[in-house]
Amino acid sequence: MESEAVKRERLRLKKESKKAKLNEWHAKKITLASKWIENETTQKSRRIIRGGVYMCELGENIGTEQGECRPVIVVSNDQINLSSGNVSIVPLTKNLKKKAIFKNGEIVTYLNEPRYHSHYFLFKNKYPFLDYDSAVLGEETKTVSKIRLKEHKGNIDVKDMEKIMIRIEWVFGLRKSLKK
Repeated sequence: MESEAVKRERLRLKKESKKAKLNEWHAKKITLASKWIENETTQKSRRIIRGGVYMCELGENIGTEQGECRPVIVVSNDQINLSSGNVSIVPLTKNLKKKAIFKNGEIVTYLNEPRYHSHYFLFKNKYPFLDYDSAVLGEETKTVSKIRLKEHKGNIDVKDMEKIMIRIEWVFGLRKSLKK
């Protein structure tokens, strides 16, 4: 059993590590903000499209938020994307949380579908521009400045975008079920 002193020290080190990472992110945010100020007109007019997968600098997370530079899907409509300096996105993760099948209280297999209603799987064999099979995290929809968007990796097809948007609608209480 771990002593209280060891637990306190581990907690102190964890806080110090997080503080250092947040300070690094703060410096990156200053750089991004400066680039925005220098290039506001260019950034606002960037042709960012709904369904596009971009690398996005989300920064250092707090709690279980997605952070770092990672792929995201733009979910805001193209009219907003053409005129605004911001876009709405959902992040992707390579950690696929699959639905489990239980028998007598034990997991016997995993299905190739998400455990959570807010997630949607995209597979590398269909979208070769993805580095991994990925889960769309519909519950983590957020708005970001276009300056955070880096490389355009590819586009999600219309049918998959419809299924992703159904999950986002469910997250916001605009839909009672995932069925059409």
